[in-house]
Amino acid sequence: MTVLSKLEMGHWKVSFPLDPEAAFGFLYCVHSIKTKQFYWGKKQFRHAGRKSSRAYGKEMTWRTYTGSSVHLNADIKKYGAENFTFTIVDTYRTKGGLYYAEAYTQMVSDSMTLYLEDGKTPKFYNRQIAAIRFVPKEGITERTLKFIKAIKRKL
Repeated sequence: MTVLSKLEMGHWKVSFPLDPEAAFGFLYCVHSIKTKQFYWGKKQFRHAGRKSSRAYGKEMTWRTYTGSSVHLNADIKKYGAENFTFTIVDTYRTKGGLYYAEAYTQMVSDSMTLYLEDGKTPKFYNRQIAAIRFVPKEGITERTLKFIKAIKRKL
């Protein structure tokens, strides 16, 4: 077990012992103190893919990574990284677990449809969930929500 010190984690804040050797990657949340917007994302600790690849197993640039959103990175450049919090929410052992956690978190937090009080600015920097790259014209219906709630009760 290789638990990292705060100094070794770059700008990331984490509330549990972080061991990159024991995980595939992590789910994170970035919060802008200035704009009050959020961003959900995921990042791998090491390169994956073909084992014959030169990059396979080498550490990714996760310590300095800020996110893949052009909107988020533009605001980081505009306001400075000190006006953002970068939090590692949890680590995941598998690629499937990590990808599912990101999509699930984005869906349940309504990251595509919520707006700030001005009614124009999205509450989240996220502009897609998995392959969905458009803002839906309608929200989840009450019938769908009731059905999901009923299924959850049965589980």
